[in-house]
Amino acid sequence: MKEFFGNIKLEFKKITWPTDKEMRLHTTQVFVFMVILSLFFAATDAVISAGVYAATRDNDAIVEEIDYPTEDNYVTEENDDADYGTEDNDETEEDGAD
Repeated sequence: MKEFFGNIKLEFKKITWPTDKEMRLHTTQVFVFMVILSLFFAATDAVISAGVYAATRDNDAIVEEIDYPTEDNYVTEENDDADYGTEDNDETEEDGAD
């Protein structure tokens, strides 16, 4: 065990620690790179968002075709037993009854 910790001490003596000047330089490089990446990802997000907006902005016509629930066609407890079919289905049931 004593030999193990002695070897660790020898390895720590071989380490070349950076100087204060090198640490400031490396810290500045990391910070600048972080700012550049942040700007890149912000620009990428803006371009993708603009593309999605451009691709989906003219969908008002599609939205109008959706049959949203209204007071006339909204299912409540009172009309829960009602026929859910359209007028075509009503005619089909009458034809089958003949």
